[in-house]
Amino acid sequence: MLITVFTLNAFLTFLVKHVDGRSKNSSLHNGQLYPHRTSNDLYMDPCKVGAFIGDIALAKEDIQFLKQIIDNKREPPKSVPVISSHRGEEGKKLHKNISKLTRSRLHKSKRGSKKPRNKHRRQRNHRKRHRKHGHSRTKKQMHHSVHKRAATARPERLWDYGVIPYEINANFSGQHKALFKQAMRHWENHTCVTFVEKTDEDYNYILFTERPCGCCSFVGKRGNGPQAISIGKNCDKFGIVVHELGHVIGFWHEHTRPDRDKNVQIIYENIMPGQEYNFNKLSAAEVNSLGEPYDFASIMHYARNTFSRGTYLDTILPRRDSDTLTRPEIGQRIKLSSGDIAQAKKLYRCPICGRTLQESSGKFDSPQHVPNEQQICEWRISATHGEKIVLNITAMDIPFSANCQEGDYVDRTDHVEIRDGHYAESPLIGRYCGNNLPATIVSSDSRMWIRYRALPGTSNHQGFTAQYEAVCGGEIFKEQGHLSSSNYPDDYKPNKKCVWKITVPEPYSVAVKFQSFEIENHDNCQYDYLEIRDGHEDTSKLIGKFCGYKIPDSIKSTSNKIYIKFVSDGSVQKPGFSAQFVKEYDECATEDHGCAHECENTLGSFKCQCHIGYELHSDGKQCEDACGGYIEELNGTIQSPSFPDLYPINKNCVWQIVAPAQYRISLNFTHFDLEGNNQDCEYDSVEVRSGFETDSNLLGVFCGSTLPMPLTSEGNSLRIEFNSDNSVQKTGFLATFFTDKDECAVDNGGCQHICKNTVGSYQCACNNGYQLHENKHDCKEGGCSHEIVTPEGEITSPDWPSHYPARKNCVWHFTTKPGHRVKLTFVEFQLEPHQECTYDHIELFDGDDDKARSLGRYCGHNNPEPVVSSSNRIFMVFFSDASVQRQGFKVAHTTVCGGRLLATSKEHNLYSHAKHGDVNYNNKADCDWVIQAKEGYRVRLRFLTFEVEEESDCGYDHVELFDGEETSEVNRVGKYCGNELPPEYISTGEYLTLRFRSDDTINWKGFSATYLMASPEERVEPSVPKVIPTEKEKNKLPTAMINHREGSQSKKSQSIV
Repeated sequence: MLITVFTLNAFLTFLVKHVDGRSKNSSLHNGQLYPHRTSNDLYMDPCKVGAFIGDIALAKEDIQFLKQIIDNKREPPKSVPVISSHRGEEGKKLHKNISKLTRSRLHKSKRGSKKPRNKHRRQRNHRKRHRKHGHSRTKKQMHHSVHKRAATARPERLWDYGVIPYEINANFSGQHKALFKQAMRHWENHTCVTFVEKTDEDYNYILFTERPCGCCSFVGKRGNGPQAISIGKNCDKFGIVVHELGHVIGFWHEHTRPDRDKNVQIIYENIMPGQEYNFNKLSAAEVNSLGEPYDFASIMHYARNTFSRGTYLDTILPRRDSDTLTRPEIGQRIKLSSGDIAQAKKLYRCPICGRTLQESSGKFDSPQHVPNEQQICEWRISATHGEKIVLNITAMDIPFSANCQEGDYVDRTDHVEIRDGHYAESPLIGRYCGNNLPATIVSSDSRMWIRYRALPGTSNHQGFTAQYEAVCGGEIFKEQGHLSSSNYPDDYKPNKKCVWKITVPEPYSVAVKFQSFEIENHDNCQYDYLEIRDGHEDTSKLIGKFCGYKIPDSIKSTSNKIYIKFVSDGSVQKPGFSAQFVKEYDECATEDHGCAHECENTLGSFKCQCHIGYELHSDGKQCEDACGGYIEELNGTIQSPSFPDLYPINKNCVWQIVAPAQYRISLNFTHFDLEGNNQDCEYDSVEVRSGFETDSNLLGVFCGSTLPMPLTSEGNSLRIEFNSDNSVQKTGFLATFFTDKDECAVDNGGCQHICKNTVGSYQCACNNGYQLHENKHDCKEGGCSHEIVTPEGEITSPDWPSHYPARKNCVWHFTTKPGHRVKLTFVEFQLEPHQECTYDHIELFDGDDDKARSLGRYCGHNNPEPVVSSSNRIFMVFFSDASVQRQGFKVAHTTVCGGRLLATSKEHNLYSHAKHGDVNYNNKADCDWVIQAKEGYRVRLRFLTFEVEEESDCGYDHVELFDGEETSEVNRVGKYCGNELPPEYISTGEYLTLRFRSDDTINWKGFSATYLMASPEERVEPSVPKVIPTEKEKNKLPTAMINHREGSQSKKSQSIV
């Protein structure tokens, strides 16, 4: 168990040293001993991103970038364009896991997202990577290519050379994997974009996964390592996957183009409430149209009834064609449109000639030479894994140059260039020119890349003609690779026979693992089949002969060689198989595995395991005491697994601390750093309960990076549960606990009325109307006049919960901070009833004494409605006569911010919250103060202190000032946050309104101000209020709804794309 035991004195010394007087040499973060760190998998769960536009996942830096446009009040340079965000005011479940443009424009989505705004968002360091490009062009050409349309306008978001590495989560079925590959081949077939399996060298790649938020993806390359593309339930359709890959490539939804209103009409009254943000229009600064016209047929276009209130109600209505007077069809999810293809080619600057060749054989040739024009053509031949490409140039007429083979002269000669791989940086096979035909060229794998260059000014020539064929089988000398049946994921060809002889380096063996398998079924596999032998000969020991639909178990040879044969007959074709092979040896047989306890060999790798009572550290090798457990020590520490390193994923740890009878347990966190920063804590969390059961009284659920307040159990047991999900890890927590005897548990501690337990001791107290006797235990009757200045609490009738005494006359005078009001809520109420409350009764007065305006007189058995004072004072009187006593009353008193204030010639104070000066303001504050002066006079307001959570456009917590009683945009003087004092202001009339809002995370000290009546002649020095966007400017922005990993996470899949 992860605990350390202290004596009580040692524990207190530890607290003093490490909490109050921390060592100067400690590495601190927010006053904590250990630095906060986060795992590098922020983009592996799109449900945890900052916001969504439909199925588009937006990271926080995307929204931050958009905010900078508002702050700068200009469009960004075209070399650094914009990705935008959507979500509207209708999202009522707020959480700040993302940067908000304004509170009314950006709310958190309920699709499932972490991720919740990080408290340290202002410290995040967005790493930008310069994108290399595989085609020759100047920087000037790059800058001059920018136009407006629904494609990403950020060059760093394009994939290098148009190559997108991918990985498919092992949880997907073979059918799903085939579907994904078909969708990728569809993009490859029509554009110069290439999808390749991820290798160890690929830092940036996409991962096909299934997340609770349904189908969603990022726009373009994130550039921070792997990024997820989620294909959830009901999204596993060809057209939908093609659509999601369109986002990965760099496309937004077509209907968000700046020029969309000329082509479609958005019918807002038909849109499902809360979904209006999906129809916001992007600005010209946020997208790059590449000069393409609006494309109704785009696979990236919404359908007519997307997010409709009713199936037959249009939300997007295409405008009629001027010639045919018909409305174009929109929202197809069948294939790429000609506009999609043209746009993708422009986005990745595909050469004007050439294409991707996916057939098993074919011919191609260079275009006819055009004098005085440069021609660049590219062909990408793509076969299935396990096939090689045989290329023959059958005719060649290219001006000869002795330098055409030299790399330094590649841009100065006409030639055809051939590379062994999928792109311009693959190994060079050769460059050819002249009339001599090169020998047959064979690729080492399933891809070949050909580029033809003809310079302007050269003599007329014919170019070249070539033919190719993809052949299966052959010898393979590689450490790892992929194999599949010909034409996979489509049906394999009839009458095929493919034999692969795979060799890996000695002393390794060959391991084969199947991803999908569907071969014509037969009991004895007589028709189509896959045969595997332990060696290179067709007489080597048979490992297995497979057909049907069940994926074979993983296979391992006894040597470094393996024989694989695939055979199909002339009838009944199926999708075939896809497999991966790797070199394999028993890493656990060596001393290099690094496992602390046990090593278990797996195909191509190994994994560490721990003995019973231990669990694996987050580094995957070390072992540590199993988290959680039953603790009977009087004091000690507990910590998250692997602390202070990142805690592991998918952990559930429960500590049950039990103290001796009559003892209480106090828990104090000295370090706290968990994913999340919202009230629901649905990602990673620490839950503390008083008791052992899962339904025991909850003391709190905590996440984020703010230290929880100290907690004390109500009895002699405490339950602490830690949970982490499957992504985004942080450093966790460290907590100390100690036990203290509750002297009040037995015989009420000897106290006559109330016993209050304290650390190491206890104190007696008395009910209302009584005072403590000199012996500190008994109570005697005392005065019944009370001054209440605490912002919140409870009061009771004398002798509560027993019947109140006769002939009592008690008063309570409540006072709270200026600018706030007192609210009284009756929790229990039983007084002698009377029609006019002549006998026993309570009476409330709106002021300092019983001469103020009466707010009501109450008696009987029904709880009165809550009463709120008009100022910061309220006076309560309780009277009982000589006969008939009842149980009495219990009243909760709290403070309510805002209200109407009267400005006089005397200066009055106003505070952001009732506990100003003691603690920070509360979350979700919603306060309006209307300050009124006498007719003909004005109101002067001056801030004395000001500390409100800072944000560039004050979109989180803020103070607003309005010149008048109405809070309209016209009357707004300014919007303020941060720690800079707002300027002093004098109203133009007799009213001035002050508004204070806070959200549900992060609170600062608040503000204090003074106000008084000013004469019409008074002036203040002019000052420039903080510049914030006007509503008109805001309306130009897309908005985003916050994903409540941050509100509560919705598990509903998003299938509308």
